[in-house]
Amino acid sequence: MSRAIEFLEAHQSPTPSRWREDAQWRRDNEYWLKYARYITLQVLRAMEEQSITQVELAKRMGCTQQYVSNLLKGSSNMTLETIARLENALSIDLVKSALTYVSGYGTTVTYRPQYLSDSAGEKLDPDIKTSDFVEGYKHRKNAK
Repeated sequence: MSRAIEFLEAHQSPTPSRWREDAQWRRDNEYWLKYARYITLQVLRAMEEQSITQVELAKRMGCTQQYVSNLLKGSSNMTLETIARLENALSIDLVKSALTYVSGYGTTVTYRPQYLSDSAGEKLDPDIKTSDFVEGYKHRKNAK
């Protein structure tokens, strides 16, 4: 037997490889993984621009450095809470930029959502944010 084969057999892993299962999992979860990778790249870019380490980001988010490390691998299915904590810690907008990254989500809403006893359908300036809707609605509701 050749030395190469002997070497490979001596260093062979006792557990079978899961590369097929891992590849299938990536195919099955491709849609949300695209968002996770995009968000991860935006976070890494912001960290580099602001000269922030994983330890500093963890302090700002109120979590451990290991948790931040796992997030930055690009395959974490982040919750909205986690994304909001990242946005807050880095003062960046991840959700809007991630949605415009995917085609079809780049359009702006020109109509306000309808609330109970509210006039719906009035045209709004596309630069108005959702938070403006909520504040405007509260103000009008209190005025009645």
